[in-house]
Amino acid sequence: SSTYELNFMQAKPVRGFYKIIISAKPSKEDKKLLGLTGAEVEVKVTTQVSIENVEIGVADKDQTTAARTTKVQYPGKASTVFEADYHQKIIVKFQLKDKADGTKMSAHQTFLKLTNQKTNQEIIFVADAASNKFDLDIGSSAGQFGHLSGKYSMELIIGDAVIENPFSWALGEVNLNFPEGQTPKDKGLDRYAKKPEIKHLFREPEKRPAAVVSTVFTFLVLAPVLILVLLWMKIGVNVSNFPMSLSAVGFHLCLAAIFGLYYLYWVELNMFQTVRYLGLLALPTFIFGNRLLSGIASKRKGEKKV
Repeated sequence: SSTYELNFMQAKPVRGFYKIIISAKPSKEDKKLLGLTGAEVEVKVTTQVSIENVEIGVADKDQTTAARTTKVQYPGKASTVFEADYHQKIIVKFQLKDKADGTKMSAHQTFLKLTNQKTNQEIIFVADAASNKFDLDIGSSAGQFGHLSGKYSMELIIGDAVIENPFSWALGEVNLNFPEGQTPKDKGLDRYAKKPEIKHLFREPEKRPAAVVSTVFTFLVLAPVLILVLLWMKIGVNVSNFPMSLSAVGFHLCLAAIFGLYYLYWVELNMFQTVRYLGLLALPTFIFGNRLLSGIASKRKGEKKV
């Protein structure tokens, strides 16, 4: 048969990760067979964990008095509510044991979660993995609690990649007291609460000049046109040299249309509309203007030869 079996668990390996290296040697050597040695298979050995010697207590930060601890048996809950203020610290001790061989072990994920029973705010602390102990200084952690006094639920969370039975255990309750005057408003506790509207005040526009100034300026701008019309009426207009060709008429019509577009931009159109219409007028104006100038240049060149 070409099927081979290895009962790896028969060797009673301890929890952890293993690499099994597999090699095969054929009865007859064949150079066509490749990859028969050094094949690696990764195996994870899991186990169940038990928690023992659990103690919860409150002690002074300066350790002037011994810690008052209470033993708790899993999955039970402490019968008394602990009292702690910002001069004290919460102590949680425990031991994790491998159910398979009874040896002590540690977990990669060991957390103590405190939940405010009024606001449901959760604060999570990480245990010392080497000693399986929480030493929570209330005063130095007041900012994480938002300086909010009240009753908190304590929950121990244990998990690991090799633990088959991770668990979350409600240890008990603790009443925390922080200094008065530092308790924030309820809305400040929720970082996702609706923030106040930001109202931006733009700079007020500068005061416009008097209407008489605008009127005088308008007349000054139109004065050259009025003078030109009066002079034409007095001395006459010489239009004999105006070329009556399609290019000349088209160029002047396009030029008049551009000036009319400027007027519409001044009174009605916006910049984007004006640019779009100006682009449509630009091409015929260029073509008619180029032909008109070419015709005038050719006419002058012919007059010089004569």
